[in-house]
Amino acid sequence: MALRSIDDNALPAAATERPRKIAKIASPSPSPSPSTKSKATVLEQVRRDSCTNDENSPIQPPWKPTEQSVEYVASADLKPLADPQAKLKNLLIELESKDWVKACGALNDVRRFALYHSFLLLQILEKVMTVIVKTMKSPRSALCKTSIMACSDVFSNLGQSLLSSEKEQELAFGNLLLQL
Repeated sequence: MALRSIDDNALPAAATERPRKIAKIASPSPSPSPSTKSKATVLEQVRRDSCTNDENSPIQPPWKPTEQSVEYVASADLKPLADPQAKLKNLLIELESKDWVKACGALNDVRRFALYHSFLLLQILEKVMTVIVKTMKSPRSALCKTSIMACSDVFSNLGQSLLSSEKEQELAFGNLLLQL
């Protein structure tokens, strides 16, 4: 079958007369010229225009970074706790907190307990040592260093009671030694 050329006369009339789209143009609202606007109006317009993005939604102000740092306090500079009984109730919750700054503060509290209130720390020492082992494995260097400092204070002040303790505490103590 031979191909034949299509000339302009062979096309149907409807194909050549396609409907055209009508442009939808909104009529601009009459705005006064910049010279007649007040300075406050112009500044408000500039502020409004600079606070919108392509989707015409307001841009959120940039977050101000909060400084999250922990001070490493020497053992000699730690002060005794004002109310150790109340602090003891929340100590394990704070130690297991996802907020690393709060966990570092709790580790410093463990150091205070070891230095000044060791008789209270002995009650929950097994659980505290388990949490200290977990925080030593943390990739957050401040948390790891604070937990090592807490471990040092626990060893220096409760060393004899750790060696002559119950079987459960010996296991926690052994895990703590393995981390060091």
